[in-house]
Amino acid sequence: MHITKKTIIILLTAIFLIICLFNIFKPFPYVEDTFIIREGETLKTISKNLKEQGLISNSSLFFFTLYFTNNPLDIKAGAYEINSAMGNFKIIHQITTGNTIKEKITIIEGWTINDIAEYLEKEELFTKEGFLAATKKDYSSEFSFLNSNNLEGFLFPDTYFINQTDTPEIIIKRMLLNFETKVWGSVKDKENFYEVLILSSILEREVISYEDKQKVAHILFKRLANNMPLQVDATILYVNNNIFDSEIDSLFNTYKYLGLPPAPISNPGIESIEAALNPLNNNYWYYLSAKDGTTIFSNNFEEHKMNKIIYLR
Repeated sequence: MHITKKTIIILLTAIFLIICLFNIFKPFPYVEDTFIIREGETLKTISKNLKEQGLISNSSLFFFTLYFTNNPLDIKAGAYEINSAMGNFKIIHQITTGNTIKEKITIIEGWTINDIAEYLEKEELFTKEGFLAATKKDYSSEFSFLNSNNLEGFLFPDTYFINQTDTPEIIIKRMLLNFETKVWGSVKDKENFYEVLILSSILEREVISYEDKQKVAHILFKRLANNMPLQVDATILYVNNNIFDSEIDSLFNTYKYLGLPPAPISNPGIESIEAALNPLNNNYWYYLSAKDGTTIFSNNFEEHKMNKIIYLR
């Protein structure tokens, strides 16, 4: 049935008069609440839920008001801060423009997936187990840069705004999309980038300043080229619950096994990735982190041993 413009005007006028009469003769109690719209919910369900939470006076009236003034498909899933004094039109504007409640979270450079999971649980957003389970799912059909189900290294550190209805999978996809936009899009040698990402994750855990990261990147590349073990403490700490044991039998033990570890050991930021892509030539072969975080470089092993005595006592 074709509804004419004149019919719509008459209906809207009638709705307006009903609202006015209702407000005059029956005061509506003030209620303020968080209202959640879930993906796939129908307009009928949304109207019913608003009424049950005391945020609107009449679900049918809300239903027809939205139906004739907006496209129901414009409704955005999410959590909204709504009060009964807003009235139907303001509520409709809020849920069709997506003015949802958002919470800010900050993922720090160098955090592992486990660190992120613990942080999100501390913020009471998800359980640690729930987030970790979500990271084990396969997202490669949506993100071509993934070569396995191991997301370590790809959950880009940044500030994110999340909605109360967001799932761990949604947050993970948001981080992966951020990685795709800020990192993957500018990578020239995509075929060998995973090795760069692994090295970047080591730099993120081992060194503080950008220039020192560049120097350490050159040292590690030299060790790889000369078939020397990397001997990076952070790789052992990653796989051994932050306990250093140079004898642990793991491919992440870069004292025992040659080459890079099999996967990233953290989620590095842009600076560490750029340092790995742009190593700074130097004559050093060894380095250590002093107690104040300063990186001390050595030309040979004897000098390195002496620096350990001086700076790590």
